Amino acid sequence: MKHKVLCWNCKTETEAFEYRCSICNKIQNIGEVNPYDLFSLKKIFFIDYDELENKYFQLQNIFHPDKFINSANREKEISAFESSSINNAYNMLVNNVDRIKILLNLNGYNIDSNNKKSFTDHLLLEEIMDLQNRCMSIENDNEKLKIKSEIKNKINKIESQINENFKKKKFSEIENLSVKLSYLEKINKNLN
Repeated sequence: MKHKVLCWNCKTETEAFEYRCSICNKIQNIGEVNPYDLFSLKKIFFIDYDELENKYFQLQNIFHPDKFINSANREKEISAFESSSINNAYNMLVNNVDRIKILLNLNGYNIDSNNKKSFTDHLLLEEIMDLQNRCMSIENDNEKLKIKSEIKNKINKIESQINENFKKKKFSEIENLSVKLSYLEKINKNLN
């Protein structure tokens, strides 16, 4: 990836290729960028996890701190900071709810920061409480597998609805669905 930089080391405005100054070859900061742009991904809900992983490893290959053990302190600082930022961006994109928040934000939709919707949707709370009660009363592996399958089917259905709603730009509906998705994913995780 090429971009213009003012190199911190040689103070030259130059093209940076793969985040290195083309004059002195020192590592450069990535700068403020959303996770989708960092990994050069299309800004859609269903992402290609293999593509994401490949781009993640490419970036970590450039910035990983182990590569800068004998480098100048500034390069060590950049490497540590950017490597951590790359990890955070990757983790946000592989998490459905975080990815939804990113996409909503990129579309200019402000999410209710207090999550008031999760407490006012009584039908959702009843459904989740019922599912949690069923999970707590599991008596054998067959019951557990059945509930896990049911939850996975619900998650798949919600993911499809979210994807369709992004295409239609129905952001309020996406926010509501993301609350339900978050609960279901937590229950599913707790069953493991």
